[in-house]
Amino acid sequence: MDKCESPNIFFAPWLKAWEASIGHIGEFPAVGPSREKTEKMMKVFPLCTNLYSVWMDSVSDFANISLEAMKRMNDKTAHMDGQISQDKYKEIYNNWIEIYSDTFKEFLRSGHFSGDMSEFMSCLIEAGKYNREMLEENFLKPMNLPTGTDIEEINRELYSLKKTVKELNRKISELSKER
Repeated sequence: MDKCESPNIFFAPWLKAWEASIGHIGEFPAVGPSREKTEKMMKVFPLCTNLYSVWMDSVSDFANISLEAMKRMNDKTAHMDGQISQDKYKEIYNNWIEIYSDTFKEFLRSGHFSGDMSEFMSCLIEAGKYNREMLEENFLKPMNLPTGTDIEEINRELYSLKKTVKELNRKISELSKER
């Protein structure tokens, strides 16, 4: 199977037009008293654009794989004559399952798919990290609710306290035995 062509015929021009028109919104310089906050919030545009672009690339790849499977199915069933019996339908169904399964297995085992998934997961993790930061900064901190960092700090302190208590109990036991 050939390497899938991505992005497809529709997506490439759309992405180019988007980047030329509103794709530069995130690049405007922030001014005024809320400059820092605005700059942080503007980082969402390239993150979301990148995530969407990678996702559309993957969708395009799956559409191309589906087309490839359809072509293979068509090639295999093109020789069938006009009258189809119940056994022929069963044969067509079994061929369909086999061809689609084999085509998708080939694609899912390819380096192209693993590279796409790696890139997609990387973008998704970046967007998730940004979302968590914005959630903490804009909602949790102003409402005086604990953030992930606060909880991690409490967990470290709790671990340290448990360790200290355990050590003190051990020392008390040793001193009790000495008496």
